[in-house]
Amino acid sequence: MNYPAFEADQFALQNDMVERYDRAFRQFSNQELVRVFHEMIALEDVTCILELGAHRAPTSKRFVRAQEGRKAVAIEANPFNYAKFGPLAEDVGVLYLNYALTDKTGPLNLVLSDSDRDRKRGHTKTSNSILLNLDFGRTKKVEVPGITFDDLENEAAFKEYLPSLTDTRAALWIDVEGALSQLLDGAKTALPKCLFAMAEVERVERFEGQKTVEHVAKQFADLGFYPFLRDSEYMPTQHNVIFVNGALIKSQKLADIKGGFINRIKSFTPEANA
Repeated sequence: MNYPAFEADQFALQNDMVERYDRAFRQFSNQELVRVFHEMIALEDVTCILELGAHRAPTSKRFVRAQEGRKAVAIEANPFNYAKFGPLAEDVGVLYLNYALTDKTGPLNLVLSDSDRDRKRGHTKTSNSILLNLDFGRTKKVEVPGITFDDLENEAAFKEYLPSLTDTRAALWIDVEGALSQLLDGAKTALPKCLFAMAEVERVERFEGQKTVEHVAKQFADLGFYPFLRDSEYMPTQHNVIFVNGALIKSQKLADIKGGFINRIKSFTPEANA
């Protein structure tokens, strides 16, 4: 299914609920999409999670704690987050690496919000990016190591921890604050080895020079991924989409999961989900 058709279906399913229940439904839709993500992990016997834009690495930590023998790789661009949260992730068996995922391997600048509050909190805000966040006031730049997803597959620590992406069953959680298009441009060989990805996307430009959802959906499609389901978490500006690798997972196999999501969305009431 192409993205305009997919979006029309999801709009018809969710927009009335957004208008009637606003934040309560938007949060519920996100919870349900996360539920679907974890149902797909079980259905597809996923053995490795790649959390790209990890911050505290909650998805990676949950995944490895849930079952012995699982692996998770968390990639985080912000060196302050890496220093603060990396050891906690490593303690439970996650490989936590300090890189900005982009379209060209080499150093680049991360643009940090630099308010007095940010300085007090040690620059660990989740919305820092390699692109300028248009909501930021005072900012500062720090140089960080950039790497493509394709090159990450052969990075020394990554390869020691996960010798072959081809021989694992990998899923992705992607939240790279507006830089998804750059990540996809650098993922031409590695991404098609993965089963599915849950990705944060924007409908409007929130970062300087970013590509919005229609563009990144085409990039996913060019790499063999089709849009499966989405939430309404921060509609109308931002939401999350699960993209599925059509060469590895046929849509018919996910029919029951999709049907369950649709039924739960349709039956939402604030009272039942209070």
